[in-house]
Amino acid sequence: MEINLLKYFTLKRLNNALKVIVSFQLSKLLRRPIVWGMPISFSIEPTNHCNLKCPECPSGLGTLTRPLGLLKEDKFKLLIDQICGTGFYVQLYFQGEPYINKQLPELIDYAQSKNMYVSISTNGTLIDEKNVDKILSKAPDKMIFSIDGLDEETYQNYRIGGTFKDADKGLKLITKRKKELGLSKPFVELQFIVMKQNEHQIDDIFLYGEESGVDKVTLKTMQVSSVENAKYFLPKNEKFRRYIFDDSELKMKGEIKNHCFALWRTSVITWDGRAVPCCFDKDSENTLGIINEKNFSDVWFGKEFNDFRNRVLDNRKKVSMCTNCTEGINMNILEIEN
Repeated sequence: MEINLLKYFTLKRLNNALKVIVSFQLSKLLRRPIVWGMPISFSIEPTNHCNLKCPECPSGLGTLTRPLGLLKEDKFKLLIDQICGTGFYVQLYFQGEPYINKQLPELIDYAQSKNMYVSISTNGTLIDEKNVDKILSKAPDKMIFSIDGLDEETYQNYRIGGTFKDADKGLKLITKRKKELGLSKPFVELQFIVMKQNEHQIDDIFLYGEESGVDKVTLKTMQVSSVENAKYFLPKNEKFRRYIFDDSELKMKGEIKNHCFALWRTSVITWDGRAVPCCFDKDSENTLGIINEKNFSDVWFGKEFNDFRNRVLDNRKKVSMCTNCTEGINMNILEIEN
């Protein structure tokens, strides 16, 4: 079973979480941003470099206009020291492939030393016999493997530049060595993004997950950014779409409401310290502060962040990135733990 997150709550973290929830509800009611608590979770980007070229990923496609680079260990530690009193959950990924940053095991280890739960998401293609034991010696609490096809043709349709052979090898090395070493972590989740080219493998992915020794298999709906990509990638089965699509118009399922809990509960920080509103601002078009220049709390409670929250509370539909946002929509169609 996945780790019980309750064990990461201290009285201070619990008190902070209550402040987050209450202030968000008041903000919805009064239609103005009231922020009393610090984020309870964080997405911190180890790097925005990637070794693949997935068609819906600006990092892999090279369309990011922000600088490419690697998160430095000293900058990460300074940030963790500021947030560990109130935050308990760290996702060490945003854009890019985390294991390109050779300091990733040390980043994981430091956050865990502060009693923080650490999750990463990887394509798995950089894991091999030479580094698997080092990775497991400082393993995250949760490791998500993104594998979207069970043969080379299907896999490479989206994971361009990678091979199913390498992804399969990386996944099975982790589960095999974890079992051999008698380790309790990482909790291994196999994630399968459902698209037109792989929906025929939905039944097979659960069998593959069981045979590979993963702890959980998750089906996830696909994000697309254009009508052209929607025509090419969206699965035929409506159940596995997050959009209403009629070949000319692309619209998210569900109503876009004038609030967003993400702006109260979590923070996304790029490798070079830019605080952005959420994970849908992949190119940091809405940088709300630079952590390397200010304390995190000064950014979180600052004017730029509150101005953005106010825009969402006023009319979220006018914020362009919010029109393709899944906040309040279940992206994971099916989750099965082994």
